[in-house]
Amino acid sequence: MLVTRDMDIDKFRKKLTAYSNNQANETENALIEAWYNSYKDKEQQDLSETEKQRIRNAIYAKAKPPVIVKTAIFRLPVFRIAASLLLFAGLSFTFYRWRTLILGENQTVYNTIRTSTNGLKQINLPDSSVVWLNAASIIQVPAEFKGHLREIKLIEGEAFFDVKRDPQHPFVVHTGKLNVQVLGTSFNVRSYQKLNNIQVSVATGKVGVVKGGKCLAMLLPGRQLSYAIVTGQYRQQNVNANVAQSWKTGYTTLSQASFQELAVVINNIFGLSLKPGNSHVNSYLFSLRIQHNLPANQVLKVIGQIHNTHFRKEGKEVILY
Repeated sequence: MLVTRDMDIDKFRKKLTAYSNNQANETENALIEAWYNSYKDKEQQDLSETEKQRIRNAIYAKAKPPVIVKTAIFRLPVFRIAASLLLFAGLSFTFYRWRTLILGENQTVYNTIRTSTNGLKQINLPDSSVVWLNAASIIQVPAEFKGHLREIKLIEGEAFFDVKRDPQHPFVVHTGKLNVQVLGTSFNVRSYQKLNNIQVSVATGKVGVVKGGKCLAMLLPGRQLSYAIVTGQYRQQNVNANVAQSWKTGYTTLSQASFQELAVVINNIFGLSLKPGNSHVNSYLFSLRIQHNLPANQVLKVIGQIHNTHFRKEGKEVILY
């Protein structure tokens, strides 16, 4: 058939509409007449002119799609509106995800708590757990616990945790490269950056210490893990749990502590910077009990007696030699 061979139905309808409105050119008129004549067979040749016109009108009525055209014009804005709504919904979801991932919306909000020299703080957590924060420390605690984990961030310093037991929501302390995870127990974490090591000491219950998905230890009461930040090496040892947390009650007990550890304690309690006057002092180990409410000079004299050393003060700096 000429129409299906040389043009598609939509183009033919346009040409047929132009032909009926006397708006077709000579080529289009010839095409329509050829199409019409192609339907003349022997039976059609005997039809009257009135019957032929009726057939023409019937054919034209079949070919002309007024309802389809109106429907297409009516639906187009609907599709555009639907597309606009989908686009808006997509942009809204993208914007929501952007706020969630970039701005942290709907994420856990942490409050930062700091202590100064010789400053101790007791912090009551949303789950009724309690944290004691040692001097010169920084911790981040949530306004409320969300999700499966109860998470705390010890940024710097030392803290003792008395955790309310909740097996459904493990308690996790993030500090340095380590995560300390418990269900309900009490333990001490020391993570001063100047010491280049992290210590976890357990008073009650069981404590898991994890690094990068690897469990380094499951500590029981009276056990301590020391982790070297630079080398990644770690070791366990027995400790007196009361001694490890004695700073809460106003004194600090040192046992074979390095000069650097002693310097951190002196700075935390008295705000003094302890410096070695020679290489020998820097290699000494110190065992003593420091009472926090004593005058600094009295404590420094006791330190000097351990290795028969002297000290001199220069402002906030103390030279041990």
